Amino acid sequence: MKHLTKYIFLLLSLSFITTSSFAKKTQRKKAKTTIVKKTITKKKIKKGSIVVVKKIKSNKIFPKILLNESANDLVPIKSDSVPEKVITILSAFKPQLKNVAKIGFVNATAINDTNTVLLNYQVPSQNLSFQYRPIALVPRSIKIDSLKKLNNTTSLKVGYGNYLHQYINLNVNTADKRNNTHSITVYNESSTGTDNHLQIIRDLGANYIGDQYLNKSNSLQTQVFYQHSQRYRYGLVPDASTLPESNYEHNFSHMGASFGWLNFNTKSRLINLNPIAKIEQFEGMPDATNTWLEVKNPMYLNLNNTKLNLDLLYTFNQYNPTGTIHQKNTILKFDPSITLEKWGNKILFGASPVWINKDNYQFFPNIQFQRKLTDSNYLVKTGWSTSFINNHYAALAIQNPWIIPVNEMKITTIDKKYVSLEVSADKRLDYSFGISLIDYKNLPFFNRILGTDVNTFGLKYQTIFESSASTIEMDAKLRYQFSDKLLFVNRLSYKQFNTIKDNTKPWGILPLELNSNLNWLPSEKWILDASLIYWSGAAQFNEPNKAYNLKNTLVLNAGFTYKLTHSWSIWAKGDNLLDKPYERWADYPSLGLQIIAGVVYSFRK
Repeated sequence: MKHLTKYIFLLLSLSFITTSSFAKKTQRKKAKTTIVKKTITKKKIKKGSIVVVKKIKSNKIFPKILLNESANDLVPIKSDSVPEKVITILSAFKPQLKNVAKIGFVNATAINDTNTVLLNYQVPSQNLSFQYRPIALVPRSIKIDSLKKLNNTTSLKVGYGNYLHQYINLNVNTADKRNNTHSITVYNESSTGTDNHLQIIRDLGANYIGDQYLNKSNSLQTQVFYQHSQRYRYGLVPDASTLPESNYEHNFSHMGASFGWLNFNTKSRLINLNPIAKIEQFEGMPDATNTWLEVKNPMYLNLNNTKLNLDLLYTFNQYNPTGTIHQKNTILKFDPSITLEKWGNKILFGASPVWINKDNYQFFPNIQFQRKLTDSNYLVKTGWSTSFINNHYAALAIQNPWIIPVNEMKITTIDKKYVSLEVSADKRLDYSFGISLIDYKNLPFFNRILGTDVNTFGLKYQTIFESSASTIEMDAKLRYQFSDKLLFVNRLSYKQFNTIKDNTKPWGILPLELNSNLNWLPSEKWILDASLIYWSGAAQFNEPNKAYNLKNTLVLNAGFTYKLTHSWSIWAKGDNLLDKPYERWADYPSLGLQIIAGVVYSFRK
């Protein structure tokens, strides 16, 4: 009986094992033939509970999951489902919108959220591991920027237009073995008016610019130039005049050279200096000469967040209005100051001792402050500084080309107190606005010389130095740049005289000026440029010694360059497109619409 019980127990055990194995094989066959199985489970709980939604798609089951018999890894499944793996993520914070309004200039307090959010994600098993397959590297050619400066290039530009306008310009750029660059330009331009045979302008000049590298951190920059300008005083001279042209000659010759030492490694040096020296010579009419020398040395010491500035300026001017009269003016100016960068501010505090003609010593404050407003792109600048201009014949002739030599050359003092706001709206647009209170001493005005024989010698202007004047001046700028394709620059300046000591009006000074310039590269072949100039008329007086204002002026200019081939280009330019002659200086009308066009031939080694 005892042995019979053992045999019965053994038979039952074998039957159970055989039945279990057969059930598992059947289950595996059903799982392999399944194409798409979906299981959606919803659990309804009381208010405040969690709702879990599960959705699974699978085309097959991995063998390693089927072979895993461990109780810790298996999840009970139905015969028509696949194994599920659940990842539980506890969120440490909850996104929310904060009220950034400020009350009493105090930031709003953020509301703390201590609740945790339970998120359940169902991830298919085949997405738990991925195989990295690196792509093949394909070599590509380098595309050189078309605006990159090319060395060893030569270009010849010629053009012809109405008013017998002729233009020729030869430019050569080269670089030697040590990577030193040299640029040489020679040009000649002339035009003749149709209303007056004396309305002739001829300009001839040459210019050299060099950049020589002394070592990795220093370079020497050089410029040498010469310019000769030939013109005639045609103002109020009748076109039927038969007098010789030599009576009206108004020629200028200007030459000079400048040298500058540039240091690139400014951060690692304790002392940084970039001295610049200039020497120029000017010859006007009748045989008046002017020679001047200028030495400028911006220098500072780096002391962590502090800079000790030791700027130096020296100018020497020898003016000879005639062969027997000689006048010398000198300026020696120091600008010691300390620049601090603290708490988001930049503060410059110093003084400017000045020696004028050795025996005249003056002392002026030099204060500058700038701050970038918090959480904005606004930069505020304000300050009080004094500058000096050692006037020379060439600078005055650039402002008014019809002046005669002055009897006594004077030094101009500019005492400026200002405040300005600079805004960077985005990476393309920035603009600024500033207002200044300026006190001038010996400010040059320009007016006609009355009581002379204009028909015989032409209309002449004289320079009048105003001993004391004060102004309110406003200056606004706007600049927009889109990549290297489009550049739009605007500037507006307004000047209002509050007090004038010697003269009744600021003769020859423009109250309002507006300048706009546009450069556009729509494609690799086209280059377009345009400009707009507007100014309000300056005060002058006529022969009866009666003051009046010249007319307001608007001038439009435009031009283009089109590249035909690698070496050839065509260009055209139009000046005074409105075809309205204007007068910057009284009784010296400008030409009307001027059109000039030509070709450019360029090549490089």
